[in-house]
Amino acid sequence: MSSPPTHQPAPDEVDDPDLEIVESKLEPAVAAPPKQRRRPALIGLGVALVALGGLGAAWLATSVSNTVDVIALSNDVARGEIIEESDLTTASINADPSLQPIRDTRLGEIAGQYATSDLSAGGLLTEGDFDDLVQPAEGEAMVGVAVTSAQLPAEALRPGDIVRIVDTPNAQDEPPSDTPDSIEATVVRSSVEEESGQRIVDVIVPEVRAPDLAARVATGRIAVVLMSRAGGD
Repeated sequence: MSSPPTHQPAPDEVDDPDLEIVESKLEPAVAAPPKQRRRPALIGLGVALVALGGLGAAWLATSVSNTVDVIALSNDVARGEIIEESDLTTASINADPSLQPIRDTRLGEIAGQYATSDLSAGGLLTEGDFDDLVQPAEGEAMVGVAVTSAQLPAEALRPGDIVRIVDTPNAQDEPPSDTPDSIEATVVRSSVEEESGQRIVDVIVPEVRAPDLAARVATGRIAVVLMSRAGGD
């Protein structure tokens, strides 16, 4: 007579303390972080942006340090009118050797001067825009001398220059044997007439010589001679 089959426990019914300890120590696997690839182009771009930022800051600092405070016009002032303190203001501009603005430290000096030309609001005040005397003064007259570049020296005329307006012969005439007549004058301003291309030089002469000079200018037979600036500004 055979023996009854022995009962085999199922795997999950095995009571093994060592097995439970091993299972308790198991932890879920953690995936390693993906390896990041460096992109040289992005790194180069970042370096370039930093460099540009530094250059921009340096340029801004240089621009600010090169600014100067100058005198500007807050109102229109017609030629010959007194420049009032209320007509003046200040502006900050970049220092430029080609400009000749008036520094704001001279505000008190400018107020009370006469405008030597029509001044527009918003413009910068420059040397030659003002004078302590109205022009022409009593006993003087202002004459506009229209000439071509051939009748002028190559040196640009400046306000205050002393010139002589000299009579010249006709183109076909012989040179004069005697010293030609001339009239001494003081330059007020010089500008170019757009339509004709001629240069108009406003000069101050004694009142009694104004008609004579105007008649000579009308003939066109004149030349402007710049006298010595020695001892001037």
